[in-house]
Amino acid sequence: MALLIHELSKCCKTTKKAISYYEQQGLLDVKYNQSGYRVYNDNDVKKLKEITILRRLCITVAEIKDIMASEDKHQALQKVQVNKEFQLRQMKAQVAGLAVLLASHEAIEQSFDEIEQLLDDNMLIKDKLLQSFPGNYGRYLYIHFGKFLEDKIESPEQIAAFNRIMEFLDNLPALEFPEELEKYVSAVYDSLQEADVREMDEHMEAMLSDFDRYLEAQQTMLADYLEYRSSEAFRTSPAYRMQQMIMEFQKNSGYYDIFIPNLKIVSCAYSQYEEKLRTANEKLLAAYPQMSALSPGRPSTVQE
Repeated sequence: MALLIHELSKCCKTTKKAISYYEQQGLLDVKYNQSGYRVYNDNDVKKLKEITILRRLCITVAEIKDIMASEDKHQALQKVQVNKEFQLRQMKAQVAGLAVLLASHEAIEQSFDEIEQLLDDNMLIKDKLLQSFPGNYGRYLYIHFGKFLEDKIESPEQIAAFNRIMEFLDNLPALEFPEELEKYVSAVYDSLQEADVREMDEHMEAMLSDFDRYLEAQQTMLADYLEYRSSEAFRTSPAYRMQQMIMEFQKNSGYYDIFIPNLKIVSCAYSQYEEKLRTANEKLLAAYPQMSALSPGRPSTVQE
């Protein structure tokens, strides 16, 4: 089926100018018939419908390019969703800020500190981390600690601890993976859905709630786990290389001396979780001393 531009416009309920713009942006291929008119096929219809619905969801052209180029559009859309949720929280704070300006009847600059504080207070801790550190290490922190950072910072002690965390992270050297490992790391994080993270969190909570029972019930699994972790197959895998690089990076950067202690101040939930984790780790190492060799120099091995 070959359509002219006005037919494509009608079919996809968009304008000819929009179609021309998408062509200029490289989202649609430009093809001409023998008469010099632009023509479009079934694949163009499919692509334009995708573009149109994504634009109606206020997804930017740059984001649409990433989505359409992605091998997994579902994962690409999830990235956009996380960003939209963050923007929504910020937008609510911005509306509240406008209300403050309208109610104050003062010059806008006189409300600078109040509005700045309002916007900052309404950003969740985990959003601040992700916004300030958008790379793979920021995503690592978000996934591993996000559930403990759902609250806002309130007390002066929390504010001071959070500022120490931000200063520490801001002064960290970049965690750079080799190109082939970077692709693996990105694929791992991209594949994680919110449901997957929740499931892992629930599994960890269930395990820590009765760790003695877990150790007894999972003897076979733990033996198999130890055997695999000690195998050549694992030690030559991308997962092992990624783990080693992150562990070495954290060990040398002050992660355990600065980040974790201050995180316990910022988040009471994490402080309680870390205590459970330490107790479980002691029991694990007592039952399986060889486990300590899997993560030398690392305080916690239960969360592997």
